[in-house]
Amino acid sequence: MAEAWAETQWGSQALAGMYRWTRDAEWSERIAVLGQPFSGWDMGQLFSLRCLAGLWMEGLLTISEVEVGAQPKQDSQRQANQQALLLLPEGISATVDPDQRGADDDGLVRWENPLSGHFNDPSDNESQPDTIAPGWSPLEVGNTDASSTCFHLARSGALARWPYGDTMLTIMQTRPRTLIQGWRMGDPAYDEVMDDLVEFSNWIATGRMFGPKIMRGMMEGEIYFPSPKA
Repeated sequence: MAEAWAETQWGSQALAGMYRWTRDAEWSERIAVLGQPFSGWDMGQLFSLRCLAGLWMEGLLTISEVEVGAQPKQDSQRQANQQALLLLPEGISATVDPDQRGADDDGLVRWENPLSGHFNDPSDNESQPDTIAPGWSPLEVGNTDASSTCFHLARSGALARWPYGDTMLTIMQTRPRTLIQGWRMGDPAYDEVMDDLVEFSNWIATGRMFGPKIMRGMMEGEIYFPSPKA
């Protein structure tokens, strides 16, 4: 998907714009919420960042911030991160997966009461108040790819992010929560960028379902299926 964008003038300019954005220190904290890629900002991650920026700019994403009071520690210190998240305000609870071991996320966050948040009004690019209804979301702590953020929003409609260097837990949710799921089921997407987000999310979901070996075969025009066990 990112490669297809790079072959067009509009797409290459969009990816270049996202790269410049990642280099702007003024925006580093906000970008970290959307993603802190494990391997840096390659084209795939820049494409994902552009999709996330599009959701925000078009008023399709609500963001709520909750004070943790501590920055997350390294992934290996999962128990310490769990202890820090026990101090979240009453009505909000977070469970850090003690093992993770290839899971799609680092844990789960639940909130019993509506969360105060804000979204961008595209008519004037001003922030407007909003609320997130009681619910839950996957949790991503520290490094996470922007493509994973896209995947979570596509699959669950919400994500809680606690990036490295941040004392805030940011809970983001699409407006409505079923927005991208609706697009994936055939509802008309907002624009071409969101169409590409749907296709990209479906590709990620397929990859996580079949695994890297079969996906490599699909990309090479050959599909490999596991041999049945004896």
